Order: sequence, then C-alpha cells, then structure tokens
Amino acid sequence: MKIRTHRVVRDGDEVYPDGEGTRFFGVPAWRICLAVCAAMPIALLAYTYTSR
Repeated sequence: MKIRTHRVVRDGDEVYPDGEGTRFFGVPAWRICLAVCAAMPIALLAYTYTSR
C-alpha cells in the first residue's frame, strides 16, 4: 500500500480532503504518533521496574 500525503473522500460527485492528513497503511499519522507518545512512558516505567 502506498503512503499518501493527500487523501480525498468521494461523496457522490464531490471530492474533498478528508482532513486526517498523511496516512500510513490506512491509519492517520496523528493516531500513530499519539499511540507512540502514550506507549513510551509505559515502556520506560516497565523497563525501570524490571531492571531492579
């Protein structure tokens, strides 16, 4: 699947940007960034806990 920098939504004859921005494998990039930012502190805490 191609990475698209501009995705459009087709609603009948109208074509307009979907407002989600860049997508990676169909998932908006902002959702991937949010998941990474939420998972990083959890991973660091888990690493700290297990390394003791």
